[in-house]
Amino acid sequence: MGEMVHPKQIESELSRLWKTLQRTGKMRACLFNFIIYSKQWQRVEYLDKIARNVIQKFPSRIIFITYDDTCTNPALQTAVSVMTAEENSNDIACDMIEIKACDRNHPRVPFVILPHLLPDLPVYLLHASDPAKESPIDQKLEFFANRMIFDSREATDLPSYARAVLERQARTRADIADLNWARTEGWRQLIASVFKSNTELHRLRSARKITIYFNRKRSKLPDHTHTQAVYLQAWIAAQLGWTLNTVTKGCFSYQLERHFTHIHLIPKKIDSVPSGQVLSLEIQTDSDFCYKMERNYHCPQNVTIEKSSTHFCAIPFHFFFNQDSSRQSLVKEICHRGTSLHYTNTLRTLATIKKGCSFQ
Repeated sequence: MGEMVHPKQIESELSRLWKTLQRTGKMRACLFNFIIYSKQWQRVEYLDKIARNVIQKFPSRIIFITYDDTCTNPALQTAVSVMTAEENSNDIACDMIEIKACDRNHPRVPFVILPHLLPDLPVYLLHASDPAKESPIDQKLEFFANRMIFDSREATDLPSYARAVLERQARTRADIADLNWARTEGWRQLIASVFKSNTELHRLRSARKITIYFNRKRSKLPDHTHTQAVYLQAWIAAQLGWTLNTVTKGCFSYQLERHFTHIHLIPKKIDSVPSGQVLSLEIQTDSDFCYKMERNYHCPQNVTIEKSSTHFCAIPFHFFFNQDSSRQSLVKEICHRGTSLHYTNTLRTLATIKKGCSFQ
């Protein structure tokens, strides 16, 4: 945490800090207000890293709010500092305002941050908690936001999460985004490139069985490692117009007219790949064509694509995820305007799943 100050001294202390930084090579810049809202124990280091990645390309005023619903301290804790994209960086730097709240003073937070939102600049809200479990100030923070970014890593129930995000979009009319959705961008681009012709797309539409392998490696943070795989299969189904029939443990059954497709999610444990990421994809079609897309575990950015049938076998080819693609996708998801229609279609597919269905 930065230098502790009384809430009414936030702006004067920021001015003092910048005066001390004159002639150090740091330039103050801001394109938008960036509010990060999270529980005290949830991924603070992870969120701090995201904030640094954002300001590296899009400088902003960061207001980092954490709350603890177990403490009873009547006073809000506020602090200010200057954040740069990297440690010891001498280029662009941004204002950082930190607020720690307990359960008793939680409702005061919107009144504290309102004077520090820079006027005439958009407000982006990164909501790191599960939107299906509303906190006391959710609606007030959403009232400020032009864009809301969620992280489905925190969702314990994805169908409820999908319904909550869609309800909030309808309630606020703000743009919405999802960090975990951004993490599937490479695989979505890969599938779109493999099945871009009408012939290939027809084969995908007539898929009989799809198997998605994902990494269930243990991590230090609480993770629902199946989420990206669930997103990917729901995106495929939504884009092809499939209707969800049933969900059983690790298996989704879809229907298009009289054709049925079964999608299986299978966990693996691979140390060289981050937890939760998709590892490989296998597609079997009615016309006996088989597609296999698999990461090279020694070079996870490299995916090998194989296509074959009973009478045909193509030479394998490769697709390369950009080494920095995950970070770039997260920054783009946070900072770009608009709401992805593909994302909302995926949420609508997930929202049709009944309560109590197990994905694992």
